[in-house]
Amino acid sequence: MNHTSPAQAIRVWLFLVAATLCSGWLGEHHGFAGRWTAVAVMFVAALKGRAVILYFMELKGAPRGWRVAFELWVWLLPALIVALWAMSGGA
Repeated sequence: MNHTSPAQAIRVWLFLVAATLCSGWLGEHHGFAGRWTAVAVMFVAALKGRAVILYFMELKGAPRGWRVAFELWVWLLPALIVALWAMSGGA
């Protein structure tokens, strides 16, 4: 089993902090991306969720079935949220 090294954990943590700051800024300044703000923020959320699952929950070295299930979850759930938001007139 491959464990996350301390250096790798720090890099992933820095990415998570930067992504949180960027999505927070984008949420506050939604005029920058216009109606695509929700899509951009959900994309960042999916990337962050994937990073947490792969590196801090150590799914990177898990059996293929588990990894595929969680990868699908990470990408399908934000896509569903964006689709429901768009259908409700958000776009």
